[in-house]
Amino acid sequence: MKKLSIIILLFTSLLAFSQETVQYQNLSKDTKDYDFHSMADMGIGIGLNYGGLMGFQIQYIPLNHLAVFGSVGYYIVGFGWQVGVQGYLMPKVPSKGFRVYGTAMYGTNVAIAVENAEHYNKIYLGPTIGAGLEMRFGKSKKNGLNIDLFYPIRSSEYETEWTKMKNDPMLSDFIEPLPVTFSVGYHFEIR
Repeated sequence: MKKLSIIILLFTSLLAFSQETVQYQNLSKDTKDYDFHSMADMGIGIGLNYGGLMGFQIQYIPLNHLAVFGSVGYYIVGFGWQVGVQGYLMPKVPSKGFRVYGTAMYGTNVAIAVENAEHYNKIYLGPTIGAGLEMRFGKSKKNGLNIDLFYPIRSSEYETEWTKMKNDPMLSDFIEPLPVTFSVGYHFEIR
């Protein structure tokens, strides 16, 4: 319950921050650089926010401080997905080539894959929180890299199955999942 409360708090904080209007000093001669933001963003990458080991993500950007996204991807044992929100500290506008954001999402966040014991193979759902950085290149700042660090909150169902699997005398050579995960993707903004 404590983990769920933390996620709800983070999610509402991201939404509240995204609604905040901030006055930015106009360093550009073209005010559209500050007022106009992308309406969509598509990316391909590796990591949890791309639905699994590798996948595709699409974002809808209703405000220049908020993006709502969905993704589908592939794990070794099947397909995964994510839905979530990103709250930007800097506005998602052409004048900002580097943008820091926080992420809260829900979907597939861990999988078990076992050779010669396929009955253990399964993908598990759970919430994930994290932070990332967008780096956009070129004059238009429409394309670039997203790099993220995530903390997946793994389900009790997964923890039970993982313990059961580790206690199985027929299995050995376990690779524990990392407590945090990284992702990287290449994105194309649509204006």
